[in-house]
Amino acid sequence: MLVSFPDHLRQGDQVVGFELHIRNGTILAVDTVPRDWVIRLLAEWPGSEMSGEPNHGASAFQDITPLKRFVTVHRDRDPFELKGAVVVTTDFTTMRTNLVRTGDFVLEAVAPNPTVQRRCAPTEIRTSSAAGSRR
Repeated sequence: MLVSFPDHLRQGDQVVGFELHIRNGTILAVDTVPRDWVIRLLAEWPGSEMSGEPNHGASAFQDITPLKRFVTVHRDRDPFELKGAVVVTTDFTTMRTNLVRTGDFVLEAVAPNPTVQRRCAPTEIRTSSAAGSRR
């Protein structure tokens, strides 16, 4: 499923960090990375975690768009839980942390990708029509 942070920003807020913690789920893919941000990711069982912060203050963003549909996760088993935080500032001196719980996140189902979980037998790949012929 695709995960989005909810939009709880106030007028003048700039996002300067985020955290995402997953219990009984795995991060499968990071779909978007905000430009000039440092992203840390740990995908292990029974949970995963991810955090990010701008490399420079100018890379802070003023809306939540970069954290919408930005990561794909798999629900491994119950109880599945998401916890997170969005760190914001208006002046780069004082920071405010907005906590986010499972029910606050926007979760969207994605079509299953059969190649992700299926193991295939080795196959031969030919890169040209001449690759298989010997004369």
